[in-house]
Amino acid sequence: MKDKKNKKKKPKVVYKEDTGETIYSMSALYGRTPEEQEEFNEKRKSNIAYSAGEQWAMIKAAFQVYGPILLIIVGSFLLTGLGLYFFLK
Repeated sequence: MKDKKNKKKKPKVVYKEDTGETIYSMSALYGRTPEEQEEFNEKRKSNIAYSAGEQWAMIKAAFQVYGPILLIIVGSFLLTGLGLYFFLK
């Protein structure tokens, strides 16, 4: 029994000190260098300036497009719930 315990000893873990070096540059993961990403963010922030009327028009258009889809989904859940209620009653 003592032999089995001696064989299963875990090796001691040795931690290295973190020097702060980067092994691989992760800047190109998203297809942009950090400078290009900053430029992209600045362009995106500068282009967003809508008046109140334009904002309401966008909201209204979004409801006109997605409203019927939302009603179909909610209606189908309602019909399913009613069907289950009457079926299990």
